Amino acid sequence: MIKFENVSFSYEEKMILQNFSLSIPDSGVTVLRGPSGCGKTSLLRLLAGLERPAQGAVTGISPRQTAILFQENRLFPWRSVKQHLTDVMPPERHKEVAYWLRFVELEQEEDAYPEVLSGGMQRRLALARCLALGGELFLLDEPFAGVDPERAGRIFHRLSVLNRPILLVSHEDSIAQLAHQVITLDGPPLRVNK
Repeated sequence: MIKFENVSFSYEEKMILQNFSLSIPDSGVTVLRGPSGCGKTSLLRLLAGLERPAQGAVTGISPRQTAILFQENRLFPWRSVKQHLTDVMPPERHKEVAYWLRFVELEQEEDAYPEVLSGGMQRRLALARCLALGGELFLLDEPFAGVDPERAGRIFHRLSVLNRPILLVSHEDSIAQLAHQVITLDGPPLRVNK
């Protein structure tokens, strides 16, 4: 079980988490919901080790075991779709490229560059790169932004059978309805709505 235990964290003077505790299942897809700015992204960043709590502890997972998908795609214009994936994998895993491109429905685009992809396609490429990186916990911040609902549903189904815990931030009702668990949050400071 992955746990936040009495975690406090702030950005400058703004308290984002204050004595915050939460248990996250170590299997299935858990969707985090809540208003913009309540602290959902900070929660992911703490799990990924990109931020450190001022007090309290995050247990049950090491940041080295996580892979994070940021809200921004962070694609490199000079790298092809295929290269975005091979860049994060050792050579012996390069044969997986076709699998991950099928996973996000980009199998026809392996030689394309980001500038010719639509916004939704760029988002799916960023997701594929995160998944190809691997890890024991996937942290996905709005992975379906700009992706049409039918395709998002198909990709979500594939995520749900990856046999890895996935923590996914989404504002979309259609995505929350597919989740194994939904945690509704409010804040700041971040709190769980019962």
